[in-house]
Formats: sequence, structure tokens, C-alpha cells
Amino acid sequence: MKKFLIATMAVFLIFSCGKKEEAAGTEKTTETKETAVSEKEAPKQEKVPKSERVTVDGVEVTIENKRIKVGDKLEDAELIAPVNEFNKMKKVRLSDDKGIKLIYTAPSLDTPVCSLQTKMLDEKAKEHANVFFYSVTDDLPFAMMRFCSDNGIANLKTLSDFQTHEFSAKNGFLMKEYQLLTRAVIIVDEDNTVRYVDYGKEVTDQLDLEKAIDFLEKEMLKK
Repeated sequence: MKKFLIATMAVFLIFSCGKKEEAAGTEKTTETKETAVSEKEAPKQEKVPKSERVTVDGVEVTIENKRIKVGDKLEDAELIAPVNEFNKMKKVRLSDDKGIKLIYTAPSLDTPVCSLQTKMLDEKAKEHANVFFYSVTDDLPFAMMRFCSDNGIANLKTLSDFQTHEFSAKNGFLMKEYQLLTRAVIIVDEDNTVRYVDYGKEVTDQLDLEKAIDFLEKEMLKK
């Protein structure tokens, strides 16, 4: 009887150890699989090509979402337009206007470069009444109204993305670190398909707007 009890205990111990080792092995395998899955699913940090980097005073900034390219559709979004000097404003969409559009994006009208280039585009808008010209910034609408009044801006529409940043984020114009629009010029056709786009590499520098206007006239208006 004593021998029988010893033998039974030996068998129990062997199976118990086997189950523990099996459980440990399963646990290890599961952990390995989970690690492999998490590594596989972890998003890879995409490096921005040197040609597409945007800087402010020489320091690189992050552009939210992918930069829009020729052939892409311009994503529609609500923007805010100033209405009058009594701080009235309204929500608008670029799709409200049907036709060819030239859109200039910038951090603020209240900077030397933005001011200069907005005035230039206003003059060009006067020459091309069949094209919609816009300046999109993060300025408050009443500041836009004051700027237009002080500088005689009458042919170009000033719009603001200050409330939601939806337009700039969707289309790749939003600088993450500043929550402001980067400097760029984009031309779209009647179907809102991008035909021309130029991102300024250094936000504090002027864009080559003459090049954009030349493209507009020769390729879009066939002049």
C-alpha cells in the first residue's frame, strides 16, 4: 500500500510539472505573438523628403496630413468670411463659388510678406474677373475686414480658418507647431481638381506668384 501511494504521488507530480511547463510555454508563445503583432501594427514614422520640408526661420515644422498635389481633389470645408465693419461674419465654402479658383494660404494678413502678396493678388483678381481669388489665413474676420478697408482690397475674398482648422488640416496646409496655415498657392479647375500648387519652403519668404499667374493664364485660361 505504501509503495502504491508513493507511485501515485510520483505520477501526479510528473503531470503537474508537465502542465506547469506547458502553461509557461503557452504563455511565452502568446507573449511572443502579441509582441510580433504589436510591432507589425505599430505605425511607421514617415520621413518627409527634403524637397517637401517646410521651415519657419530655418526650423522645420510639421505639416498636418499629406500635402496636396496636382491631380488631387481639393477637400471642401467651412470657412469664415467677414461681412461688414460691425464684426458680422458668416460661414462659407469654397464650393459655393463655381469656377476656376486661385487660393493663397498664409499665417496672417498682418505680416509684411502676406500683406504685400495679398495686395498683388488683389490687382491680379481685378484683371481676371472670371477667376475666383482667395486669401485664406487664421486671422479673425474683423481683423480681415480692417485690413481690406485700410489697404483697398476689393477684388479678392479673404477667408478665415480660425474656428476649426478643417480646411487647412484636410488639405495639408496646417503647421502643427503653430496651428497656423503655411504659405502656399494653389489653383483648381471647375471640378476642384488641383492643377497647380506651390508650397513655400521657408514660410517667411515670398512665393513666386508671377509663376502661378503665368500658369493660370497660359494653361487654364489659354491666353
